Amino acid sequence: MTFVGVDVGAQRLHVVVLGSGGGVVDGRVLAAADLKSLIEVCGGAECVAIDAPDSLSTAPHKADGVAGGKPLAPKFQNARCAEIGLGIQCGIWVPWATPEQDSPGWMAVGIQVFAQVRTAGVPAIEVYPHAGFRSLAGWKKLAKKTEPAGIAERTDLLRKAGVDDRWLALWSHDALDAALAAVVARDRVLGTASAATCGHDGSAIWLPASLD
Repeated sequence: MTFVGVDVGAQRLHVVVLGSGGGVVDGRVLAAADLKSLIEVCGGAECVAIDAPDSLSTAPHKADGVAGGKPLAPKFQNARCAEIGLGIQCGIWVPWATPEQDSPGWMAVGIQVFAQVRTAGVPAIEVYPHAGFRSLAGWKKLAKKTEPAGIAERTDLLRKAGVDDRWLALWSHDALDAALAAVVARDRVLGTASAATCGHDGSAIWLPASLD
């Protein structure tokens, strides 16, 4: 079995493929437009976890501005339940909120990636690596992912979560995010991942199993 994680950028996709034993069986940096190669990498995977919204927002809380009995900040009143649920349940509010239209470049790429992967018949879920790493760390704050301390913390968490690669500490932060996504894809298949959502629009951000 294989599990794929995809970190989405406006220009590039970082892709990591984990085997059932935790070893890295493939890893690539692809042009954002090279969806054909991405589908080739994802072929036969049990699950693909993608660091991007899977669709534009339908703004389920636009009318009331409330979720979980709490008023929403204006920024999130048009957001999806995935983003709102992550904030309410985990205390982590994403730096962006998915719009109803005119998504920024990287979101548009992510939505295309989801569509192509699902059209190919591979299950796909949404992840937010920052929240995933915080979850593995017991929700404590981590150093910035671009700093040596932050890289070391994330590398250690991935190893504890079962990722087996001797050069993990040399990976870029985008590749580490993709590896975290692959861990969540594995945990989703194993039934140990959890979903953050407030449940009104079908969207969810998935989190890895606890290390406890």
